Amino acid sequence: MKTNLPVLFLKNHEIFPYCETKLEFDDVNLKKTISLAENIYDNCLVVIHQRQGEKPENFSNINVGIIAKINLKIDMPNGNMRISLKGLNRCIIQTIKEEDMVYDADINIEEKEEIDPIEEIAMARTLRKSLENYIKVIDTNAFDNIRDIHDIDKLTDIIVNILELKHNRKLKYLKEINPVTRLGMLLDDIEYELSISEIEQQIDLKVNKKIEDSQKEFYLKEKINTLKEELGENDNNEVDYLEEKIKKLDAPKAIKKRLETELNRFKSCNSNSPELGIIRNYIDVLLNLPWNKKSKEIFDVKKIRNTLESSHFGLDETKERIIEHIIVRNQTGTENLPILCLVGPPGVGKTSIAMSIAEALNLKCVKISVGGVNDEADIVGHRRTYVGAAPGKIISSISKIGVNNPVFIIDEVDKMTKDIKGDPASALLEVLDKGQNSKFVDHFIDEEFDLSKVMFILTANYIDKIPEELKDRMEIIEISSYTEYEKIKIAENYIIPKLEKEYKTNDIKFDKKTLVNIIRLYTKESGVRELTRVLSKIYRKYVCLKLEDKSIINPNGDLKYYLDIPKYSINSNTLNSRGIMTGLAYTPFGGEIVKVETLAYPGKQDIKITGQVGDIMDESINVSLGYLKGNYKNFNLDIDFLNNNTMHIHIPNNGIKKDGPSAGITIVTSILSYLKNKEISNKISMSGEITLTGKILKVGGIKEKIIAAINNNIELVFLPLENKEEVLNISYIYKNKLRVVFVSNYSEIYNILFTNK
Repeated sequence: MKTNLPVLFLKNHEIFPYCETKLEFDDVNLKKTISLAENIYDNCLVVIHQRQGEKPENFSNINVGIIAKINLKIDMPNGNMRISLKGLNRCIIQTIKEEDMVYDADINIEEKEEIDPIEEIAMARTLRKSLENYIKVIDTNAFDNIRDIHDIDKLTDIIVNILELKHNRKLKYLKEINPVTRLGMLLDDIEYELSISEIEQQIDLKVNKKIEDSQKEFYLKEKINTLKEELGENDNNEVDYLEEKIKKLDAPKAIKKRLETELNRFKSCNSNSPELGIIRNYIDVLLNLPWNKKSKEIFDVKKIRNTLESSHFGLDETKERIIEHIIVRNQTGTENLPILCLVGPPGVGKTSIAMSIAEALNLKCVKISVGGVNDEADIVGHRRTYVGAAPGKIISSISKIGVNNPVFIIDEVDKMTKDIKGDPASALLEVLDKGQNSKFVDHFIDEEFDLSKVMFILTANYIDKIPEELKDRMEIIEISSYTEYEKIKIAENYIIPKLEKEYKTNDIKFDKKTLVNIIRLYTKESGVRELTRVLSKIYRKYVCLKLEDKSIINPNGDLKYYLDIPKYSINSNTLNSRGIMTGLAYTPFGGEIVKVETLAYPGKQDIKITGQVGDIMDESINVSLGYLKGNYKNFNLDIDFLNNNTMHIHIPNNGIKKDGPSAGITIVTSILSYLKNKEISNKISMSGEITLTGKILKVGGIKEKIIAAINNNIELVFLPLENKEEVLNISYIYKNKLRVVFVSNYSEIYNILFTNK
């Protein structure tokens, strides 16, 4: 008999004839298939079993399916569909068709092959005898309902459905139409399972014998301990030691009670049991935590101010905000006070200023780094059921520092990642939230620990990469890059005195010009880490020359001897030509200039962009060209030239990826420079985001960009009017060195550069 039925594809699940199976799913296409079978095909469909990863279109070689009937269908409240399917018969698949992700198959139901009744009864008895031995081993009554079945077609399908076989093996049974062949396969599988069971029994006997020996050893040891107690020779020093520590421990009653419970478990545990070490480790963790132990905080505003001044140059605004925060914390307590978060480029002193706070307050300091952490268990610990479980970074660090009120530095919070293992940023919420952290529970210790006395200070490089849920709990304090003037002062007042003490020499006297050359030619950073390394290299070589009685070379006269050839060029701001414009950019190492190049050539493509440009800058380039095309009359541009040529925009810089919207007005100027064949001086630069209407929007990294302009001998800079207040606050940096023009619309720049208005 030939017919057509909708197809239901199943993975890792089997439906056998004469057997009923329940399924639940939320796939829309599967729901369509079920509805089609229910409404048109009298609740019947054909089931095709897929292997893992196999797609429907790969079923051209599949020729066997199972006809099944929907006995029950329920639409669940959560949107899922639950059905009960009854397997009816095998069928031969002729063709499979697909329409709108719903499959149907032309099938052929062949008549069953006739078997001699007596021979069939004999085969059924043989199978049941084999099963009886198997049933004795696995001790189950799951086969009681097959005692009176003699139809081996039905009998084999029911037994295979009950047996614990692998999915791929069951698929072979499903695809085998001949019941006699299936019976032979079953006899082989049962024999195989019986041989495995015999081996398992042998293993169990050996294990039980070892357990009996272990219990005997435990009994004898306990008897020996009892005899020693009677003789006054008890050497159970470890238990006594733990009992003494628990009595002396200054901790809440709940913790002491938990420790006593664990100690009783420790006493009764077999010495060969692996659980013994786990219990002992847990007791040690609880005993070493500073439940009520704290440092005595010394609050002295003058001392705090002097400590910050002596350890860090500049950063006046940052220091004031920190001092205000500490004063408010001391006066109002720690409840509901935001957590400090120091944000700035690498090397500007975020971690060291946090350590200075601890020193000023006479508090202990502990630091962890969460950069790259993707498992929330690293923050809140592992549950003790896991092998190798341990407390999280927070509790472990508190235990090591030994007090419950340290200054706790959490470094690189902007570099946490989120994946299948969990969300560590969310795990940090309970740690940082003052409304919750007084009852912080680490999964390993499974008891409340008060973190409200801890002064948390977080650090990050990028404010926009800090998880939003953490920003709400923090007070952001931004630390900007150091100017060249500040770096010189830091070198003179902090780095060089420290190196003189370290290398035990004060013979080297650096000229200001030498320090400037070191900063410009051998370092490229926003902080002073590289500057410290470079100066340290000079001191090392100098000390070696001195100890070997070689002629001393003055670093002020021959810097190349100590530092080799310069890494960077002072004059990176090369001359501009047609279509080239100098822009300003912010990088993690401070500010730098960026050249934007434009070229046009015949082509159907509107624009071509090269130079490792990110998505945001790509969008900014397209906006810039759209703005010029939309206002071509205002700029006296040839629209036919724009429409019939490809504008090629290139941002060269050694393959480094560049992104951000602040190059918008620079790109517009570069394109106009090419179209109007007018060269813009390399003494002029700019930074600002542009819209399709020509409006210039606010940008970030202003201080770093102005420093980059000064370092590259730029004389005129165009900046957004919205940044005016921020720029004027740092006028001491560029005063008498640079002219800043504030603009709100690009037409203002155009009038100055291209019309001389």
